[in-house]
Amino acid sequence: MRHSTAARVAMIVLLCTAGVLLLAALYVVVGAKRHGAGGDHESDLEADGDVEMGPPWEVTLFQKLELSISDVAKSLIPGSVIGRGRSGVVHRVEIPSGTTLAVKRFRSSEKCSAASFSSEIATLASIRHRNIVRLLGWGANRKTKLLFYSYMANGNLASLLHEGSAGLVEWDTRLKIALGVAEGLAYLHHDCVPAIVHRDVKAHNILLGERYEACLADFGLARLLDDDQNGSFSANPQFAGSYGYIAPEYASMLKITEKSDVYSFGVVLLEIITGKKPVDPSFPDGQHVIQWVRDHLKSKKDPVEILDPKLQGHPDILIQEMLQALGISLLCTSTRADDRPSMKDVAALLKEIRQDPTIGNDSQKLNNNKKLDNGSTTNTTTNTTYSSSSMAVKPAELLLLQGSSRCSLTNYSSSSAGYVSENNTNNNNKNNNQ
Repeated sequence: MRHSTAARVAMIVLLCTAGVLLLAALYVVVGAKRHGAGGDHESDLEADGDVEMGPPWEVTLFQKLELSISDVAKSLIPGSVIGRGRSGVVHRVEIPSGTTLAVKRFRSSEKCSAASFSSEIATLASIRHRNIVRLLGWGANRKTKLLFYSYMANGNLASLLHEGSAGLVEWDTRLKIALGVAEGLAYLHHDCVPAIVHRDVKAHNILLGERYEACLADFGLARLLDDDQNGSFSANPQFAGSYGYIAPEYASMLKITEKSDVYSFGVVLLEIITGKKPVDPSFPDGQHVIQWVRDHLKSKKDPVEILDPKLQGHPDILIQEMLQALGISLLCTSTRADDRPSMKDVAALLKEIRQDPTIGNDSQKLNNNKKLDNGSTTNTTTNTTYSSSSMAVKPAELLLLQGSSRCSLTNYSSSSAGYVSENNTNNNNKNNNQ
């Protein structure tokens, strides 16, 4: 009898524990999805509401602007909203001088809004880069916190790709956008001291100017990389990243480094190439775009079928550029963080796709391959070698895609990276010969 009672109690405890764990998991997943979709609409509505108009306002401008903070505050109405994010709402505001601003208003009810507000100011006030959204100033009073940004006329990348206008976006523009984002991230990771990790790279956070120049935005989650001595930091209570873009190591260890940004960029690059969302309704069983692409390549199907149908039918030289970019995206989305290239490497590889006039020239590729066979890592158009912490990434035209005669991206495997460098393959062959 006692054994039966003890067993019953143990079963109840186990069921309760399992229920708690299940609820916790659902909380994390639903939280990620809500953030990925642009946040909580109830909070958005609250943010569209009361703005404290009276003093005291504290205002700091980083360049000369003829604005009245009270006029700006009066312009923050629902009709001026052009975007919603994790920490607030963005309004389009025209000041008396005729200049148009993007004004980000933080949610007064958001517990982490003060931290996000401070983070964006600390991150953006001291940096200047053509592919980083420009912070013009800020204003705050007891209830309202505002950031003033340069206005980006063509909205964000997600809208461009997925809301009916993608047919107008040619490959040249898409490659230009991808390169711009890569250079912006490379600047944050390699040229800022200490390095800065964005932590929420996604299509919605890539803004586009009049000529489709790309700018990274929404630095409310950005962190300095020296937050601890290991070059990484644990997640704070504010959920880092957006559903579909989050690197595997965040889910398993709640640790984020610059390689987490690389992974998220790889997902964005796949969006640009395929025209698909990270978790697209057209994918079977809720599949992610990364797995969809890998499964397609493993099945030896024509890789051109992966491309956005709106991009197909272009000349072979452009198709090759697209497939080159596809290979780079799979390097970026390697499961193991150490297998991913640095953003500096990624930017260099993307540049080389367009700068190399020999792409698509079979005879030139043959000469390049002969030089590699002779042990040289130099080709006729560049003598640059790119490297990351764990691999030597070769110039883009020296990689090949297995099973495709149309692209120079090769050595696709079932490894976590999906790709291995040709340099590593050659080294293995040399060792075997010895």
